[in-house]
Amino acid sequence: MTDWIDVGPEGSIEPGDHRLLEAGEIEVAVFNVDGRYFALENLCSHEDFPLAGGTIDDDCIYCPLHDAAFDLYTGEALTPPAEDPVLTFPVRVQDGMIQVGDRPHEDEG
Repeated sequence: MTDWIDVGPEGSIEPGDHRLLEAGEIEVAVFNVDGRYFALENLCSHEDFPLAGGTIDDDCIYCPLHDAAFDLYTGEALTPPAEDPVLTFPVRVQDGMIQVGDRPHEDEG
């Protein structure tokens, strides 16, 4: 069962911005993309570089180090040099609070 981590009130992350938090031992970046929230591991799978400073475009985040693109929905690596996906986390807005699940999507069940 998923436990939920409070990120902040809805609207506390400006569109195009992010907030960092810890889910267990994983640093998670929560992004606001035009009012939609996405949460993924804040670490590029290519060079272990933080993704949070990257550019967001067309539901992708681009690693600021080598410009590898990752799908914000699935974590899939879309362009080289990255080949492996990054972990994604469930996100919801509950009673006006942005919340992130404490486990990656693949750990659900």
